[in-house]
Amino acid sequence: MSADSPAAKKASSRAHFDRWSREYEHDQVSRWLQELQLEALGELDPSPGDRLLDVGCGSGAAVRAAAATVDRAVGVDLSQGMIDRARELAGATPNVEFLVADAEALPFEDAAFTMLLCTTSFHHYPNPGGAVAEMARVLTPGGRIVIADMVSDRLIMRVFDQVLRRTQPSHVGCQRSSELERLLTGAGFAEPATRMLFHGFFAIVRGTQRGVPERVLIEDAA
Repeated sequence: MSADSPAAKKASSRAHFDRWSREYEHDQVSRWLQELQLEALGELDPSPGDRLLDVGCGSGAAVRAAAATVDRAVGVDLSQGMIDRARELAGATPNVEFLVADAEALPFEDAAFTMLLCTTSFHHYPNPGGAVAEMARVLTPGGRIVIADMVSDRLIMRVFDQVLRRTQPSHVGCQRSSELERLLTGAGFAEPATRMLFHGFFAIVRGTQRGVPERVLIEDAA
């Protein structure tokens, strides 16, 4: 199996995050990533009645934060270690669920969620188009999505991206913010909008699934 094959990249990612999982939310880097998760979650504006899916949830900080507001909060991650850590940290928190799952094959029915979050994991995905298509599939019409990740808009980040490709086996590649927007548009999301952080090193890209929002359909039926 080639080190650059999708299967090899996923195996490397799984091993990397399994090793990191016990220290996650304790060390400085993961605490900073937790802050980014919560910043990105705020872009979704969770409300009562929402159902959240966090893809690449890590230790589940965003899922735990959303659980106090939404009806259902689910996190999936490729790493069993991260899912075990997420379950440990969530404890007896109601209406949360954590599952091991691949972003390209989400184990949920169509339109199962009203909002979806994907934070600081997208650069590990060998098939970004396939992952976004799966994200679109599990969202309701009018559902909201946020993908937040480091981006290669600036030259220094393109250099850093090349370094990571050579030194971190699980790293696939950073997208430009415009490429993230195109992926969302191609998967059926309307008018993606981007907010840049850290002088253009990081992007929060938000989109809305085309169609009539589920809450409007429910109100009309009533």
